[in-house]
Amino acid sequence: MRYFVFLMMVLVSLWSVHSQAVDNQMSFRIRELAPNQYEYSSLWNPITQEALLRVGLVVDQIDPVLVGRDISFSSARKAEFVAKDWPELGEDCKVVSDWHFDYSPGLPHYLMYMTLQGPGCERVAHLFDYLHVRLRFIGVSLLNFEPVDVAVEISR
Repeated sequence: MRYFVFLMMVLVSLWSVHSQAVDNQMSFRIRELAPNQYEYSSLWNPITQEALLRVGLVVDQIDPVLVGRDISFSSARKAEFVAKDWPELGEDCKVVSDWHFDYSPGLPHYLMYMTLQGPGCERVAHLFDYLHVRLRFIGVSLLNFEPVDVAVEISR
């Protein structure tokens, strides 16, 4: 029984370390310009089934590992999109084909540009500023650091 408990403790600690190493968390809010007006715009292209999004963001919370670092999310190998509060909405809109977002500590707000691709992206683009979304950037390069995966939460 002791060995079983010890093995479980080792597995849980390895799982915990792995889950912390997988995603560093950042959370942003969509920038409010005036009451009920947010810095957000979208454009839908029905021919290519792409939604072009421009989102103004304000920092809410940053993982301690990322504090004080300049981060260029454009260096990520891949980006994944998930609508957290309405997952079925994003089922036909999971491909993030293009993104431009740079984070520098100390700035009051940031702009993110991204292109979502898929037949369901028109609805996602229309409702984006109401959704709580997660963008997972895989393989973000940091200066003097190994590439990391960063999960960016965006909400109102």
